[in-house]
Amino acid sequence: MMKATIKYIALFVYFTAGLFLLGLIIKVFFGFVYTGEFYFPYEEAIRNLFKSIIVGTAITLAAIVFNLIDKFNKLRKQLPDPE
Repeated sequence: MMKATIKYIALFVYFTAGLFLLGLIIKVFFGFVYTGEFYFPYEEAIRNLFKSIIVGTAITLAAIVFNLIDKFNKLRKQLPDPE
């Protein structure tokens, strides 16, 4: 059980950090293309962090739900028929 929990925490951290960095890169790139300078306010970084946390949570919860569905289906197939 503990091993699975660590895997889910690692999945959450991985996607949150990856999406945060991707969002930063995209915002800086498009800010440079449109304004010609590297302009990235603090508020945009915080907004990007919150968005990446929300998406990381959604991805982790989807992984948990799909794994639980697979476990229940596996248990259901292993049970003998009532007939």
